[in-house]
Amino acid sequence: MTIRRLAAALVLALAAVAVLALRTGDRVRDRPDQQVASESGATPSAADVHYARMMVTHHEQAVRMSRTLIAKGAVPERIRLIAEFIIHDQQREIDRTNDWLAAWSQPPAAPAGGGAEHGMLTAAQLAELDRADAGPAPAVFLRLMIEHHRGAIAMSRSLLDRPGGNAYLRSLAKHVINEQTAENDAMAALLRA
Repeated sequence: MTIRRLAAALVLALAAVAVLALRTGDRVRDRPDQQVASESGATPSAADVHYARMMVTHHEQAVRMSRTLIAKGAVPERIRLIAEFIIHDQQREIDRTNDWLAAWSQPPAAPAGGGAEHGMLTAAQLAELDRADAGPAPAVFLRLMIEHHRGAIAMSRSLLDRPGGNAYLRSLAKHVINEQTAENDAMAALLRA
């Protein structure tokens, strides 16, 4: 299979998952906070709450990056589809995780700072995407998003390495690892092509 066919297949798979995620996300948002909490298992530890807040902040940065790219216009279709998927999938996870935090009477995530902690991109890296013209912007986006996803994958693996923990967050961590690994494979193939 050629790289172009592989990239096309991965993008189509991501699009199919996006449709399913959007349908599921709509049903989840209609549920009260207490139901989300009661379905999420064990009382969260400080590490669980920290992961939840960091993942919200991390996802918000990915959504911002994706919107920045799409706003530039003339984005190749395959890359635009990935950016749109990231917006929908990660916004759904932001909303659900914020509901989870509220259900456990935990404060929401703080706004992102300018540092690269927990796999966040720096202000300089975000500025590189902001400054990029429409021509080079897709490649800048792919390169930075791959790095960004690696941070989320590392955070999620760290959470799963701990014994026990809250069921909702363990499920979220597994989803982040699977989804963002697949997205990184698709984005790397597009960069090579």
